[in-house]
Amino acid sequence: MPYAFFDLHHTVAADEIDAQQHVHNLRYLQWTLWAARDHSAAEGWDAAAALKAGFGWVVRGHDITYRAAALGGDELIIRTWIPSWNRYSCQRHYTVTRPSDQTILAKVQTRWVFVDLNRHRAVEIPPDAVAAIRVCETPPPLPWANSNDS
Repeated sequence: MPYAFFDLHHTVAADEIDAQQHVHNLRYLQWTLWAARDHSAAEGWDAAAALKAGFGWVVRGHDITYRAAALGGDELIIRTWIPSWNRYSCQRHYTVTRPSDQTILAKVQTRWVFVDLNRHRAVEIPPDAVAAIRVCETPPPLPWANSNDS
């Protein structure tokens, strides 16, 4: 595969619509967390085993730029990839898109830190987690530009 990215497919449910009749901004964040979880699992990361051992990834920070509103029933693709990592953390980027009209709804960046959950401090990313990280230095194409990849 030319790109190390993952696509989460999601249909906007009625309970995700807020009083302004569009998706509430916190839902976008939830979708990115689901995409990160599913991407890590697809790459072989066993989050349950790490949690049982007292380790896991935690978010240090998010940066979200909203560009358009998602509406009820929209079919979305949340594309995620890891552009870089170091001993203690990794960056993860996302695009939240609506392929039906080729719209980018949001661009998101998250910094994840690997943590000893018992001592509440960052620790070096262990070899099994490093093995699950595939770096994608160049942003992948938008979903409608490569319907055969993912």
